[in-house]
Parts: sequence; C-alpha cells; structure tokens
Amino acid sequence: MDRYNDFSVEDFVWDDFFRQWTLSPTPETDALWDDWIDANPEMLEKVEQAKAIVLSLRLHEPEIDDAEISQVVKQTVGRITEVNEETGRTSRRLVPAFSIPWMQFAASVAFIVLAGWAVYSVMIKQEEKPQLGQQDSIIAPSNALKETINSTDKTIELALADGSKISLAPKGRIRYPERFDGERREVFLEGEAFFDIAKDPEHPFLVYANGLVTKVLGTSFRIKAYGDSREVTVEVKTGKVSVFAQSDPHLKEKVADKQFQGVILTPNQKIIFARNEVKMVKTLVEKPEMVVSKAEIPQFEFEDTPASDVFNTIARAYGIDILYDEGLLKDCPLTARLDNQTLHDKLNIICKAVESSYEIVDGQVVIHSKGCRN
Repeated sequence: MDRYNDFSVEDFVWDDFFRQWTLSPTPETDALWDDWIDANPEMLEKVEQAKAIVLSLRLHEPEIDDAEISQVVKQTVGRITEVNEETGRTSRRLVPAFSIPWMQFAASVAFIVLAGWAVYSVMIKQEEKPQLGQQDSIIAPSNALKETINSTDKTIELALADGSKISLAPKGRIRYPERFDGERREVFLEGEAFFDIAKDPEHPFLVYANGLVTKVLGTSFRIKAYGDSREVTVEVKTGKVSVFAQSDPHLKEKVADKQFQGVILTPNQKIIFARNEVKMVKTLVEKPEMVVSKAEIPQFEFEDTPASDVFNTIARAYGIDILYDEGLLKDCPLTARLDNQTLHDKLNIICKAVESSYEIVDGQVVIHSKGCRN
C-alpha cells in the first residue's frame, strides 16, 4: 500500500484497486484501506474526495474517456477548493468547519452535486466531439522508416541499430528507422511482436500500436495490436513499462519526458486497452513466471508455516503484490509442497487450505479471508 502515499485525488480516481474498494467494498479491503488511512491521516481528505468522484461517475464510465474523466476531477476538486476558501473567508471562529456535523454533511452534498454537474457537462460536450477514429494523430511516422512485414507462417527475428531485438509474429508489420538519431527511439507496430529492448535511459524506446503508446527504457515485453481487434494488450516479462493512450491530451509531455508516466506495468502484469472506449484494465498475464534468478528460487516446501509467510514468499518469487489481512492469516498454518504448480494453482491450493479466496485487482492479488477455524 506504500505506493498510495504520494497519490493525488486524480491518481486515486484512476486506480482500479481504489475504485473496486469504493464501489464493491469487502471486509478485507475495508481493513486494508482503514489501516492505511490510520497510518496516513493526511490523505483522508483526498480519499474522501476521490470516493465521491468515483461514486458520481459510476453510471457514466463506459461513455467517458480518459481525458474527460481527468477534466471532471480537475473541475470538481477546483470547485470544492473554492467552496472551502469561501467558507474560510466568511468564518469568524477558529473552529474547523469539518468538525461541525451539519457542515460535514453540507460539504459532502455540495461535493456530490458538483461532481454530478461536471459529469453532466462532459456528457453534453461529448455529443459535439468527433469520434476517436476521426481525430488526427499528432504522431506521424517518417517516410524514411524501414518497413518489415512478416508474410510467413513463422516468427521472424529483427535486430535494430541500438542492439534491441524484435520477434515479429506472422502477419505482423513494423516500421522503424535504420538508425536512431533523435532523443527517442520510436517504432510503429501492427500485429504481434515480442520486444527485447537495449537499455538506454537517455533515449526512451516507444512503440505506437493501434492507439496505444508503450514506453520503456530497457526491458522485454509483448504487444498484441491486430488491426481488426478492439483491444491492444501489453504483457511485461522483465523491467518496467509505461503505457498511455495516443489520444491522451498530455501525449506530447508524456512522450518527451524521460521519466515514466501513465499506467505502469511491472513483470507478470498486463494491460488490456479497449480501443473504442479508450479504457485500460490492468491485470496479470495468463501464466506468470518467476522473476528471481535460479539460485534464488525458493523450495516452496512449507510445514506449519503461517499463510502470511507463504504469501510473502510467493510474492517475492513472482515479483507481484499480494494483499491480505495479516492479523487474520498469521495464525493459519500451511503444510504443503508447491514446487511444480503454476502461480494460480499455488494460490488455489493455499486458499483452499486456509479457507480463503483470491481475485486479481489492478495487477495485484487480493486475498479474501475470515480467518481459520481452530
């Protein structure tokens, strides 16, 4: 949960795990978030504002794209700030406004109304906007790019001038320069390819594929971006990847920045980009692999081991986050050997043994448990 310590209101609104908790809370997620808020009380106001926005947007999410949601957040937060400032100017007492119950209620109602008004404004304006497919891209490939089309029934290997390697699947098409001379290394993909990118922090590597931009500094990942598909997927094998829509209003800044912006993916994580809705879903790859070296692979042999320790061992081996209530699981012992099972099989066996269940939310594993019977 430490990654939320520096979140803004907008960051919370975008976060799938936060949204899942807001819209469908469970005792486990309530406990996780309550503990985090207790440890970070200065974030409570941002959390409450973000929850109000998520709740006000939930009936409209399929129709509102990334840029419009960002605008809703900015409009709503700006107006609530104005309300707070006006209250501060007119108040003649030093008692905090939010310490008075009726003012807390009034502020909450005002916030929801403002959020709803912002959503309504966006929906009205949306009718006047051209569809995504009608918008011109600000990124246009140069005529000097080299083009390779895989017309065979086997994957072909390509070597780029910077030392990067690309495995292009059948029917795939990729355009790239003979050499990379600018501040960025840019290629354009249609179809499927696996990228093994040479590390160069000073020259980010960007892949443009069916409306999605994938940005890396040096890592390996797979992209599937077929022209007749409504979805683009990115699966990370090693390193870190940043993805954002090509329709993003801040595209130029995100492309130019040498730091990561957008949705961040780490090993074994996957993004599904719905092209028509301009919406991203972050999850795990179908068959996660261990990210530790062979010398560091644990034995996965457990004897009366607390379930919390077992989950920590698996999380480190696969490089993923596993969220659980430590108080409930520390007294749940597990005896099992889990050498040859897939990650999902391991999780299923453990959860069955300690009377729990799990789900994948925002590329993380969330364990649901009521504790163990004695």
